[in-house]
Amino acid sequence: MLHFLSKKRPFIKTFFTLLFSAGLVVFVHAQENIHPLEDLYRHAEQIYSTDDLLVNGQIYIPGRSKADGSPYYGDNRFVAGTVIIKGRKFDGVLLKFNLEDQRLILRAAVETGKYVTILLNPDLIDSFTLGGRKFVNINHCLNHPDLNGFYALVYDGSFTFLIKYKKSFIDVYSQQKPYGSYSKMYWDYYIFKSGIFENVTKKKALLNYFFPVKNEVKSFMRKYNIRYKKATAEQLNQLMKYCDFVVSK
Repeated sequence: MLHFLSKKRPFIKTFFTLLFSAGLVVFVHAQENIHPLEDLYRHAEQIYSTDDLLVNGQIYIPGRSKADGSPYYGDNRFVAGTVIIKGRKFDGVLLKFNLEDQRLILRAAVETGKYVTILLNPDLIDSFTLGGRKFVNINHCLNHPDLNGFYALVYDGSFTFLIKYKKSFIDVYSQQKPYGSYSKMYWDYYIFKSGIFENVTKKKALLNYFFPVKNEVKSFMRKYNIRYKKATAEQLNQLMKYCDFVVSK
Protein backbone atom coordinates (compact mmCIF):
# COMPACT_ATOMS: atom_id res chain seq x y z
CA MET A 1 0.00 0.00 0.00
CA LEU A 2 1.09 3.56 -0.61
CA HIS A 3 0.52 6.61 1.54
CA PHE A 4 1.11 10.19 0.46
CA LEU A 5 3.99 11.89 2.25
CA SER A 6 2.84 15.37 3.19
CA LYS A 7 5.14 18.23 2.26
CA LYS A 8 4.21 20.29 5.33
CA ARG A 9 6.03 19.67 8.60
CA PRO A 10 3.05 20.22 10.96
CA PHE A 11 1.27 17.17 9.53
CA ILE A 12 4.13 14.67 9.94
CA LYS A 13 3.09 13.44 13.39
CA THR A 14 -0.53 13.10 12.27
CA PHE A 15 0.60 11.08 9.25
CA PHE A 16 2.64 8.60 11.27
CA THR A 17 -0.04 8.31 13.96
CA LEU A 18 -2.61 7.32 11.34
CA LEU A 19 -0.11 4.98 9.73
CA PHE A 20 0.49 3.07 12.93
CA SER A 21 -3.16 3.06 13.99
CA ALA A 22 -3.91 1.27 10.71
CA GLY A 23 -1.38 -1.43 11.67
CA LEU A 24 1.02 -0.64 8.84
CA VAL A 25 4.82 -0.75 8.93
CA VAL A 26 6.93 2.04 7.45
CA PHE A 27 10.18 0.84 5.98
CA VAL A 28 12.56 2.44 8.46
CA HIS A 29 15.57 0.13 8.79
CA ALA A 30 18.25 0.02 11.46
CA GLN A 31 20.69 -2.33 13.06
CA GLU A 32 18.24 -2.72 15.95
CA ASN A 33 14.53 -3.55 16.13
CA ILE A 34 11.65 -1.19 15.23
CA HIS A 35 11.92 2.12 17.07
CA PRO A 36 9.14 3.67 19.17
CA LEU A 37 6.72 6.08 17.57
CA GLU A 38 8.53 9.17 18.90
CA ASP A 39 11.70 8.02 17.16
CA LEU A 40 9.85 7.75 13.86
CA TYR A 41 8.62 11.32 14.25
CA ARG A 42 12.25 12.38 14.58
CA HIS A 43 13.24 10.38 11.49
CA ALA A 44 10.45 12.03 9.49
CA GLU A 45 11.67 15.47 10.54
CA GLN A 46 15.16 14.52 9.35
CA ILE A 47 13.83 13.73 5.89
CA TYR A 48 12.52 17.25 5.64
CA SER A 49 15.89 18.63 6.71
CA THR A 50 17.22 17.34 3.36
CA ASP A 51 15.50 18.52 0.17
CA ASP A 52 11.72 18.66 -0.10
CA LEU A 53 11.87 18.52 -3.89
CA LEU A 54 13.88 15.29 -3.91
CA VAL A 55 11.68 13.46 -1.40
CA ASN A 56 8.41 14.68 -2.92
CA GLY A 57 6.45 11.45 -3.29
CA GLN A 58 4.98 8.57 -1.31
CA ILE A 59 6.23 6.15 1.30
CA TYR A 60 6.89 2.93 -0.63
CA ILE A 61 5.81 -0.46 0.66
CA PRO A 62 6.52 -3.11 -1.99
CA GLY A 63 3.82 -5.57 -2.92
CA ARG A 64 4.29 -9.23 -3.86
CA SER A 65 7.57 -9.34 -1.97
CA LYS A 66 7.34 -13.14 -1.71
CA ALA A 67 6.94 -13.67 -5.46
CA ASP A 68 9.75 -15.38 -7.33
CA GLY A 69 11.97 -12.80 -9.03
CA SER A 70 11.43 -9.05 -8.79
CA PRO A 71 9.83 -6.21 -10.77
CA TYR A 72 13.02 -4.12 -10.78
CA TYR A 73 15.48 -3.13 -13.47
CA GLY A 74 18.71 -5.01 -12.81
CA ASP A 75 19.23 -6.54 -9.40
CA ASN A 76 16.78 -6.21 -6.54
CA ARG A 77 18.94 -3.63 -4.76
CA PHE A 78 19.43 0.10 -4.58
CA VAL A 79 22.14 1.50 -6.85
CA ALA A 80 23.77 4.92 -6.79
CA GLY A 81 22.44 7.03 -9.64
CA THR A 82 21.38 10.49 -10.72
CA VAL A 83 17.89 11.95 -10.97
CA ILE A 84 16.78 15.26 -12.48
CA ILE A 85 13.61 16.66 -10.90
CA LYS A 86 12.08 19.82 -12.35
CA GLY A 87 15.44 20.73 -13.83
CA ARG A 88 17.43 20.13 -10.63
CA LYS A 89 20.10 17.44 -10.66
CA PHE A 90 20.67 15.14 -7.67
CA ASP A 91 23.83 13.01 -7.89
CA GLY A 92 24.76 9.92 -5.89
CA VAL A 93 21.24 9.07 -4.74
CA LEU A 94 20.20 5.46 -4.16
CA LEU A 95 17.58 4.33 -6.66
CA LYS A 96 15.58 1.33 -7.84
CA PHE A 97 13.36 1.29 -10.94
CA ASN A 98 10.14 -0.74 -10.80
CA LEU A 99 9.50 -1.88 -14.38
CA GLU A 100 6.06 -3.30 -13.67
CA ASP A 101 4.72 0.05 -12.46
CA GLN A 102 7.25 2.27 -14.28
CA ARG A 103 8.02 4.02 -10.98
CA LEU A 104 11.30 5.23 -9.51
CA ILE A 105 12.09 4.49 -5.87
CA LEU A 106 14.48 6.47 -3.69
CA ARG A 107 16.28 5.24 -0.58
CA ALA A 108 16.53 8.34 1.60
CA ALA A 109 18.90 8.29 4.58
CA VAL A 110 17.56 9.82 7.77
CA GLU A 111 20.61 9.10 9.91
CA THR A 112 23.46 6.58 10.06
CA GLY A 113 22.12 3.08 9.47
CA LYS A 114 18.51 4.19 8.99
CA TYR A 115 16.52 5.07 5.88
CA VAL A 116 13.07 5.24 4.34
CA THR A 117 12.02 4.22 0.84
CA ILE A 118 10.08 6.79 -1.15
CA LEU A 119 8.13 6.37 -4.37
CA LEU A 120 9.06 9.51 -6.28
CA ASN A 121 6.41 11.58 -8.02
CA PRO A 122 6.77 10.65 -11.74
CA ASP A 123 5.22 13.93 -12.88
CA LEU A 124 8.22 15.81 -11.49
CA ILE A 125 10.99 13.56 -12.85
CA ASP A 126 12.64 14.70 -16.08
CA SER A 127 15.14 11.86 -16.33
CA PHE A 128 17.38 9.60 -14.28
CA THR A 129 20.53 7.54 -14.77
CA LEU A 130 20.80 4.04 -13.34
CA GLY A 131 23.45 1.43 -14.05
CA GLY A 132 25.04 3.68 -16.64
CA ARG A 133 21.76 3.95 -18.57
CA LYS A 134 19.82 7.21 -18.97
CA PHE A 135 16.03 7.02 -18.77
CA VAL A 136 13.81 9.88 -19.92
CA ASN A 137 10.23 10.63 -18.93
CA ILE A 138 8.34 10.12 -22.18
CA ASN A 139 5.43 12.24 -20.92
CA HIS A 140 7.76 15.23 -20.80
CA CYS A 141 8.70 14.64 -24.46
CA LEU A 142 5.38 13.71 -26.00
CA ASN A 143 1.73 14.43 -25.29
CA HIS A 144 0.28 11.07 -26.28
CA PRO A 145 -2.44 9.21 -24.30
CA ASP A 146 -1.00 5.77 -25.10
CA LEU A 147 2.58 6.56 -24.01
CA ASN A 148 3.78 6.68 -20.44
CA GLY A 149 6.70 5.77 -18.22
CA PHE A 150 10.44 5.97 -18.68
CA TYR A 151 12.40 5.01 -21.79
CA ALA A 152 16.12 4.30 -22.03
CA LEU A 153 17.82 6.81 -24.32
CA VAL A 154 20.17 4.96 -26.68
CA TYR A 155 20.78 7.45 -29.48
CA ASP A 156 19.91 11.08 -30.04
CA GLY A 157 20.75 12.51 -33.47
CA SER A 158 18.47 13.51 -36.33
CA PHE A 159 16.14 10.94 -34.75
CA THR A 160 15.96 9.46 -31.25
CA PHE A 161 16.20 5.73 -30.52
CA LEU A 162 14.64 4.54 -27.25
CA ILE A 163 14.13 1.27 -25.39
CA LYS A 164 11.12 0.56 -23.17
CA TYR A 165 12.12 -2.09 -20.61
CA LYS A 166 9.32 -4.10 -18.98
CA LYS A 167 8.53 -6.83 -16.49
CA SER A 168 5.15 -8.32 -15.66
CA PHE A 169 3.70 -10.39 -12.84
CA ILE A 170 2.76 -13.96 -13.77
CA ASP A 171 -0.22 -15.08 -11.69
CA VAL A 172 0.50 -18.79 -12.06
CA TYR A 173 0.96 -20.53 -8.73
CA SER A 174 2.66 -23.83 -7.96
CA GLN A 175 4.45 -25.65 -5.16
CA GLN A 176 7.72 -24.17 -6.42
CA LYS A 177 6.22 -20.69 -6.83
CA PRO A 178 3.35 -20.42 -4.34
CA TYR A 179 3.27 -16.62 -4.57
CA GLY A 180 3.55 -16.32 -8.34
CA SER A 181 6.54 -14.92 -10.17
CA TYR A 182 7.84 -12.06 -12.26
CA SER A 183 8.81 -12.42 -15.89
CA LYS A 184 12.32 -11.90 -17.12
CA MET A 185 12.97 -8.43 -18.43
CA TYR A 186 11.77 -7.81 -21.98
CA TRP A 187 11.78 -4.70 -24.12
CA ASP A 188 10.56 -2.82 -27.17
CA TYR A 189 12.46 -0.46 -29.49
CA TYR A 190 11.17 2.92 -30.69
CA ILE A 191 12.27 5.69 -33.00
CA PHE A 192 11.04 9.22 -32.45
CA LYS A 193 11.36 11.84 -35.17
CA SER A 194 9.38 14.93 -36.20
CA GLY A 195 6.69 14.25 -33.61
CA ILE A 196 6.14 10.65 -34.76
CA PHE A 197 6.78 7.70 -32.43
CA GLU A 198 7.38 4.43 -34.29
CA ASN A 199 7.73 0.91 -32.88
CA VAL A 200 10.75 -0.78 -34.49
CA THR A 201 11.08 -3.74 -32.14
CA LYS A 202 11.27 -6.23 -34.99
CA LYS A 203 14.20 -6.20 -37.37
CA LYS A 204 11.79 -6.07 -40.30
CA ALA A 205 10.23 -2.90 -38.87
CA LEU A 206 13.66 -1.28 -38.55
CA LEU A 207 14.59 -2.15 -42.14
CA ASN A 208 11.26 -0.83 -43.40
CA TYR A 209 11.84 2.40 -41.50
CA PHE A 210 15.17 2.82 -43.30
CA PHE A 211 13.85 1.24 -46.50
CA PRO A 212 15.89 3.32 -49.00
CA VAL A 213 19.12 2.16 -47.33
CA LYS A 214 18.02 -1.18 -45.91
CA ASN A 215 20.69 -3.14 -47.78
CA GLU A 216 23.43 -0.95 -46.32
CA VAL A 217 21.94 -1.36 -42.85
CA LYS A 218 21.77 -5.15 -43.25
CA SER A 219 25.39 -5.23 -44.39
CA PHE A 220 26.49 -3.16 -41.39
CA MET A 221 24.69 -5.54 -39.02
CA ARG A 222 26.33 -8.58 -40.63
CA LYS A 223 29.78 -6.96 -40.62
CA TYR A 224 29.63 -6.18 -36.90
CA ASN A 225 27.65 -9.26 -35.91
CA ILE A 226 24.72 -7.27 -34.49
CA ARG A 227 21.81 -9.51 -33.55
CA TYR A 228 19.19 -6.81 -33.44
CA LYS A 229 16.82 -8.01 -30.69
CA LYS A 230 19.68 -9.21 -28.48
CA ALA A 231 22.06 -6.34 -29.22
CA THR A 232 23.67 -4.40 -26.40
CA ALA A 233 22.88 -0.72 -25.97
CA GLU A 234 26.38 0.06 -27.25
CA GLN A 235 25.80 -1.98 -30.42
CA LEU A 236 22.44 -0.31 -30.97
CA ASN A 237 24.04 3.10 -30.50
CA GLN A 238 26.62 2.32 -33.19
CA LEU A 239 23.92 0.94 -35.49
CA MET A 240 21.78 4.07 -35.11
CA LYS A 241 24.79 6.30 -35.73
CA TYR A 242 25.39 4.43 -38.97
CA CYS A 243 21.71 4.62 -39.98
CA ASP A 244 21.75 8.37 -39.31
CA PHE A 245 24.92 8.77 -41.38
CA VAL A 246 23.83 6.67 -44.34
CA VAL A 247 20.37 8.25 -44.71
CA SER A 248 21.91 11.73 -44.68
CA LYS A 249 24.34 10.98 -47.53
